[in-house]
Amino acid sequence: MSVKNKTNKSQKDKGSGWAYFKRHKQIYLFLLPALVLVIIFHYIPLMGLSVAFLDYDVFLGMKSPFIGFDNFVRILTMPQFTQAIWNTLKISLLNIAVGFPLPIIFALLLNELSKGFFKRFTQTVSYLPHFLSTIAIVGIATTLLSNYGVVNDIRVAAGGEGTERILFLTLQKLFVPNVITLGTWQSFGWNSVIYLATISGIDMDLYEAATIDGAGKFKQSWYITVPSIMNVVIIMLILRIGHLFASNFDLIYGLQNVYIDFEVISTLVYKQGITQGDYATATALSFMQGFISLALVMGSNWLSKKYNEVSII
Repeated sequence: MSVKNKTNKSQKDKGSGWAYFKRHKQIYLFLLPALVLVIIFHYIPLMGLSVAFLDYDVFLGMKSPFIGFDNFVRILTMPQFTQAIWNTLKISLLNIAVGFPLPIIFALLLNELSKGFFKRFTQTVSYLPHFLSTIAIVGIATTLLSNYGVVNDIRVAAGGEGTERILFLTLQKLFVPNVITLGTWQSFGWNSVIYLATISGIDMDLYEAATIDGAGKFKQSWYITVPSIMNVVIIMLILRIGHLFASNFDLIYGLQNVYIDFEVISTLVYKQGITQGDYATATALSFMQGFISLALVMGSNWLSKKYNEVSII
């Protein structure tokens, strides 16, 4: 073999995937546990989606009769399923309308505070609810809104002893506002972190030039800060749209009681699959939810890439 051929072969091996793997095998060994967990808990369970196409019997298992799309047809024709789908969409759209812009606004306001104790204190207080479990959030709401909770005590103190106490968590009309309020309170501070990190990377020379030109704080935010974080905002919106047919199961299930008639896809999947043992219908409903979410992510990403040249794929 000539020297030239040996050199070409050596360069080819050096640039090959296997050679790269050998040079960085320690890094891949660190990655191995995470890869195993993903395969076990995310890929292997995908085989269970076949239950959605079976007349599933726990005693027959995967040998249950194949019925095709009958479970999906059943979902689309039963009122409880269609209502759960609309309820999920309603909750998700309200969460986007209220919960999506709030972290952005909070990050913009927090960015205007001078560095000091008050800014650090505000950040810490806004982040804390994220680290509370959902059941703790439900417990706080139950304590505050109970018959003899703080909210009713304030109402009685303001209106006099004759003021009627209200069980807020048993009112159907307040269920959705309660879910939106508690969910937003729990997440908005933490969700603002990514916007604050993006804002911190903006070139300060832009603000100095704007100040020289006579721009105030509002105009600096509107013409410099907001356009600079817009790509991140679009990416986060794409990911949020992908969860249009998902909902905060823990919060909604925790706030449900005998007075509340409000089901979403996740609570219905739980009740159909676990409580009633209708695994096939529950799997079909969950399968449909995941497929629609994937389609929404791909569609919104395509639109963003086409019109704004921002994409997550």
